[in-house]
Amino acid sequence: MEETKSLTILIVGGTGVISTAVAAEAHRQGIAVTMINRGKRNLPSWAELIKCDKNDYSTIALHLKGRRFTSVMDFLCYTDEQTTDSFNFYSQYTDQYFFVSSCAVFDKTKPGIKTEDSPKPLKIWSYSVNKYKSEEHLKSIAKDSNCHYTIVRPCVTYGDTRIPYGIMPDYGYHWTLCARILANKPIIRWNGGTTRTNMMRVEDYAVGMVGLIGNPRAYDEDFNICGDEMPSFNEVIEAIEITLKCKAKIIDVTSDFYAKEMPNKSEEILGGRSIDSINSNEKLKSLVPAFKQNISLKDGVKMTINAYQTQDYQHGIDLRFDADTDRIIKKWCKINNIGSKQYNLGFVDYLGNATFHDRMQYWLEFYKESLIVKLIRLVKRILNR
Repeated sequence: MEETKSLTILIVGGTGVISTAVAAEAHRQGIAVTMINRGKRNLPSWAELIKCDKNDYSTIALHLKGRRFTSVMDFLCYTDEQTTDSFNFYSQYTDQYFFVSSCAVFDKTKPGIKTEDSPKPLKIWSYSVNKYKSEEHLKSIAKDSNCHYTIVRPCVTYGDTRIPYGIMPDYGYHWTLCARILANKPIIRWNGGTTRTNMMRVEDYAVGMVGLIGNPRAYDEDFNICGDEMPSFNEVIEAIEITLKCKAKIIDVTSDFYAKEMPNKSEEILGGRSIDSINSNEKLKSLVPAFKQNISLKDGVKMTINAYQTQDYQHGIDLRFDADTDRIIKKWCKINNIGSKQYNLGFVDYLGNATFHDRMQYWLEFYKESLIVKLIRLVKRILNR
């Protein structure tokens, strides 16, 4: 393994939840960090920026001429085609190419703690199937290269923009859940909240990934990078309640019902959030002794909520998610002969800055199954053409 002072990494991306933490940890350990991205977000002064579109390989090649890095980490590969292009290009500049997969690749219907050799994939979840296919695809194209791959698999990671509750809005909008709790509006729980999985703040995760940089024992190997804690989603709710000092009002629905009402997340609900995902990190610890979980779920969730409160609630409220939550709860109550008036379902100006457009967006989502709203949306699509 190279001396730490000589280590260098090239990160494609660098502003995501995981990549930001990895870059920061690499810098903390004295590793020189170069980033390739469009430079639209504030970047740390200690990172060298190559301002460029990730697909503009000809321009990137000009910047990288004559250079070599200990490792390359491309955090912006989402398809086999992108992975092929990325690996074939960056393999000429490094001996180690990192691919970020997921612990979701494991077939969780099989019993036991999942090690790197456990059965894959989980066929009921296309995300699992596709991630596993990408892993295998990378291995096949790496056979004819002098560059080595290192596959890393995070489980549930979270940072300042994510609360690790199973079904949530996009990152940056997670105050929506907190706002509902504080407004005494119910939140949805499925499977009784009992599903367990490894959860870890990205600051701890980064120690594991950075520890594999330039390590020959990590070449052509795969590693689960996941926390020691395996809390349930009930424990996540409890951690939120402790920080907010407010008890959450909960509506229990079945996983099947929830999946049917959220078709775009149905596989995630049934395959990713309703089956325990308990993964081993022993292989990683054997190579990176410094890796461990320092931040507990309770403290980590508090850090996330504090980040929202001190950063103007970041992106604000996801009104569509909020409205869809109310719609699903009202429908569940109707099916099960439960009075829904007690739940304060309806538009709430959580942050005191809602506009007329915000209210319209909420109600169009809340009544999206009505014929009138369907006609309105059809007309909008026609006009937009």
